[in-house]
Amino acid sequence: MRNKEQDALGAYVAEQEGAQEILQTPAPQTHMTTAESARAQRLHGRDDLPTEEETGLKYRDNLGYLKIDVASLPTQGMFYPEGTEIRIRAARGEEIKHWSTMNDQDLNQLSQVDDILNYIIERCVSVKLPGIMGGNWKDLKDVDRFYLLLAVREFTFLDGDNELMVPISEGKDIPVTKEMIDFIQIPDDIMKHYSPEERCFVFKLKTGRTIRMHIPSLGVTQWLKNYAQAKQQVREGFDTDFILYAPMLISDFRRLSQRAYEEMVAEAQGWNVQEWSLVSHVRDSLAAASEAKIKYTNDNGQEVTIPLTFRGGLKALFTISDPLSILC
Repeated sequence: MRNKEQDALGAYVAEQEGAQEILQTPAPQTHMTTAESARAQRLHGRDDLPTEEETGLKYRDNLGYLKIDVASLPTQGMFYPEGTEIRIRAARGEEIKHWSTMNDQDLNQLSQVDDILNYIIERCVSVKLPGIMGGNWKDLKDVDRFYLLLAVREFTFLDGDNELMVPISEGKDIPVTKEMIDFIQIPDDIMKHYSPEERCFVFKLKTGRTIRMHIPSLGVTQWLKNYAQAKQQVREGFDTDFILYAPMLISDFRRLSQRAYEEMVAEAQGWNVQEWSLVSHVRDSLAAASEAKIKYTNDNGQEVTIPLTFRGGLKALFTISDPLSILC
């Protein structure tokens, strides 16, 4: 029989690793430069599409790495150190082979689906952080993962004949591109506590405590998943409540170890009602905007926002929709 800890772990896996659950929290353009704001408007169909010089993406061949404009990500680069560089390359046969083992229709395999998503990111995305040795894919924010997967996909299928379709109504699909993924839109009551110097949210409480909350990174989420699974395997108890808040309370996966994490858990046990109420409010506010969304213009010329779902499931991202078409 499943115990409370196993149930909580299952909820954590479903929430943090589920392929459709990406932390999608919004950011206003007030923190962007004029050039970045204009570029962002174009990227989302509010003006002409971006030029090759603006995006750095010149789809002429699929050799080498192409630079991604960090300001074009759903996070608009707000939660990365200034000067962060992100590049992508096309997926190759080895990556596609591993991707094709995905079964995103089986709820019991959500953890494996999450690992396969990260596998493509690890192999095809390069991250360089200013002043930090060893920047890598784990520094990427969860919410930016699908944008980058779509960018890799577009560079992999250069001829454009393998469109990725999104259902918008019964019997009607439209092709989706990375530019259609919407920027995160963080609620105003949370956004006013954003620190451009620390690249996170800083809350100074009347109690004298300061609580910093972050957009979760892939590295932190992965570490917590592994920690919870390891505890379950050896039937050891762990704080099943705190682990649901932990992704937003930990700034960097490099600081994580079992000792450091459990010290953090112990410290949080001293938080009072007001402090936990704040953390809960922030988490809930961000979770309310966590669903990946795309924007498109309907037949009436109206801009519409809908959840991001793929015809054929996640597996369709890197598989050909009609594989028999390659036959003679």
